[in-house]
This record gives sequence, C-alpha cells and structure tokens, in this order.
Amino acid sequence: MMQLKILKFAGIAAFASSFFTSCSDENHAGVLTETESGTTIASIVRDENGNPVTSANVSLISATHVAARMAPIKTTTTDNEGKFTLDSISAGEYALQISNTEHTQSAYLTLSIEDNKSNLQALSVPEAKLEKNASLALGLSSYELSSGDTLCITGTLNCIGVGDTDVDAGIVTINEIPPMEFTKITLIRGAGRDTSTRDVKWDFVPGEKLEIETGTITVKVTKETTMTLDSMIVPVKFKTNVKNPVLVSDKGDTLALYKFENDQSDSKYLTVIPSIDVGTYKYTVSSSNSVVQPTLIKKAYAETTPGMTIVNNQSWKAFGSILGISFWVTKDNLTSASDSIYVDTRQKESDVAFSIKAGHKSDELCAEFYKRDSTGSDDTISYYTRKDTSCQKVLDGKRHHYSIFIQNHHVVIVVDGRLADNKDFSDQFQSIPPIALGNHKLEDLVIYTLGDSITQSSKSWERLLAWLSAFYMLQK
Repeated sequence: MMQLKILKFAGIAAFASSFFTSCSDENHAGVLTETESGTTIASIVRDENGNPVTSANVSLISATHVAARMAPIKTTTTDNEGKFTLDSISAGEYALQISNTEHTQSAYLTLSIEDNKSNLQALSVPEAKLEKNASLALGLSSYELSSGDTLCITGTLNCIGVGDTDVDAGIVTINEIPPMEFTKITLIRGAGRDTSTRDVKWDFVPGEKLEIETGTITVKVTKETTMTLDSMIVPVKFKTNVKNPVLVSDKGDTLALYKFENDQSDSKYLTVIPSIDVGTYKYTVSSSNSVVQPTLIKKAYAETTPGMTIVNNQSWKAFGSILGISFWVTKDNLTSASDSIYVDTRQKESDVAFSIKAGHKSDELCAEFYKRDSTGSDDTISYYTRKDTSCQKVLDGKRHHYSIFIQNHHVVIVVDGRLADNKDFSDQFQSIPPIALGNHKLEDLVIYTLGDSITQSSKSWERLLAWLSAFYMLQK
C-alpha cells in the first residue's frame, strides 16, 4: 500500500503560557504561533538519513496553486541546521513544496490553518523529510494535448508546456515531482482561453517514473443490463509497455488489472468495476506498485494447453461463496474416449466432485456430479459414483460461452448468458480440489468467486441472473 505523505494542521487547541516559554529558545522547529499579522510556521527539513538539509528551497503555495499562472505566496530557505520560518500566514488551505539545492530530492506537505481568536497558539508541525524526486511520462492523447497547451499538477510547482517535439514523440515528461499522491490536474489550452481541471489518482513513488499510457480504454454497458450491479468482472484488451499497469477513470478512480496467462497477443486483461450501470466508461492506462489485484479473480487463461492442471495454494473454497468457472468453447475434432473430458475435479482430496465432458449426443456438453463412496486400503484410489448430470447443446460447431457456478450443494449453469440449469443436489461441496483440463482448447478460461448466495427466493438470485447476462455481454 502506498504511504500518503499528507500532513494536516489546524488551530485545534491553546496551550498554557508555560509551553510557549519553553518554545522561545533557538529550537523552534515543530511550532506554529499566532502573531498579530497571522500564523508563523517553523519546522526542520531533513534528508533520507535524518540529517538536516542546508539551503533547501521552501515554497508556500495555495492548495489550488497552478504554477503556470501563480507565484508562490512565500518562499524561504533553510539555515545551517535545516530550520525555516514563514511568518504572517492567514487562515486557509496551503501546501509546502520543498527541494534541495540540487533539485534531486523533495517533500510535499499539506497544511490547513484555521482562524484562531486566542492571543496565543501552538501546534505540532512534523519535520519535512526529503526523498528522491519522481517523474511523469504522459501520453498526449490521454488528454488530447497539442503544441502550445500546458498541463499543471494542481497544488504544486510542477507544470509542463507541450512543444512540437513533444507532439512528434506523442509524449511529454515532467520531472522533479515530489513523491506524493495527487488528485487534480489543470489543463490550459493554447493561449489560456480554455482552462479545465480533471480528477486523477497519480501516485508518485520516490525515484520512479509514473507512466500514463497514450489512448483511452472504453467499456460499454448496454441496455441489456437493467439494474445496477456490484463488482462486475470486465475484460479489457490493449497493448502497453507500462510496468504494473492499472486503469484510471476520468474521476480519478484506480482499477487493478489481472493479466490473462498463456496470452500470445499479450493484450488481454480482466478488471473489477466496483459498481456498474448502463453507460460508457473511459479509462486511461497508468502504472502503480500499490494496487492489489482483484480478489474475485483467481485464475485466467487466454487459452488452455492439453493436460493442464490448475492448482491453487489452497483448495478452491466453494462453501459460503460462489465458485465460478467460465470459458468459450467450439467443438473440435478430438474423438477418442480419453478426449471426452474438458474440465475435471475428481481428485482424492474431494468427497464431492464434478466433470465437464462430451455427452453421448454429439452436440452436447455435460456437467456430471460425483460423490466419492470409498477409497482403496492405501488411500490412493478414489471411487466416484455419478449422482447427477446436466447437458447443454454447445458442441454444435458454433462458438459458445459456458459458465458453471457452485455454492454448497447448489449448481447454476449458464450458456451464452442465459440460464440453462439450476438445481440442488444432496451432496455438498466443501471445497474444490485442483482442476485438471482435457485436450480440448478452451478460450478465456476464468475462475473466480462471488459473495452473494444463490437462492431463487431472494433478490440476490435476481441480481445473479442480471450479473450473468451482463458478464456474457461484456465478454463478447
């Protein structure tokens, strides 16, 4: 997780006069005092090793500062002990941007000063710690920037003007950015007649370059989705050289990505949108080391290989949540009995198992459910008895999307977004063992979990059906 370097101070208390007496010596770091003309800020700047930094540049700016149009409110430098003081500051929202003389390290502190009608005030002000500067590499098409335009990180001293060379390269770079998360930028078009702000979520890591990818990723949710859904798994496809890519919405929300394995195109990802409704969603590609992959998605393969075994660190937990397996399938020319298996969970670790295999009819794919009755004396051989079967006509030579959901003893099967079977059976899944795949090619095999229970009598059942329909439409 990223560590936000946000420090907020306000006039929250008055202290006894004896405290002010103790702060009247030379060591005034860590103090805010109220004077007749405003508040005085005093603190110390240190480097990564904790040593005081001499002659560091300290700028006081407003929280909405746009460097292309505004000058700092006050500036100063640190003394030989790393101390600095800024006097006569009125109430308001501010930031301190600090850098060393070599402009290789910086710090950024946010500051809130409230009106204080008492004669005396003292507040604790943390010391500023310098870290290596970050930088930004921004694709111009992300915000349709042209030569003569200017982009500023709002509330900082960092702006960049776009030139013809940048346009030719399709990218512009901003250096000397303090390590921090920033949430707003200001775009100035041409001579400045058109100015706008955008919400972002740019997390700058010390010494690293944040890459914002050229281009926009669009996700469309059609009218077939008739209700607002939670945690929708959405496939996205794009190529990028960005390390640790994430999607960033125009509101600044960050979505983690899960990359498909065995993807020869190197362009398939899955993401999880927290809530989704009918509309068009646009994202840019950025990079982040602090975003955790979606927990709903357990495994994803662009295509399978014959005999593959999918093993998780622990058995797939079906009890208390929904285990989902989905894939695209087209009938191929494999005909031997050993090639009839598509997906199989019959392992000695599981008392209840299922297998997805070719049916007796040439166009059917059947899910068969088994109960382990006994094992050999040495516990190495499992004997399974078939308890139930559900067959669907998906091996007709056309491309179909097949999904199976399991929770406890309940099974739902969906073909091309439509409910194909829904039943309870007597034996209950406690967990799903490692999954073995047959020789048939499965496209976009995804294994994931959902939290809602499957019950026809509750609203969660209606939401599940809506989720399945939307999931299929987005997979297409």
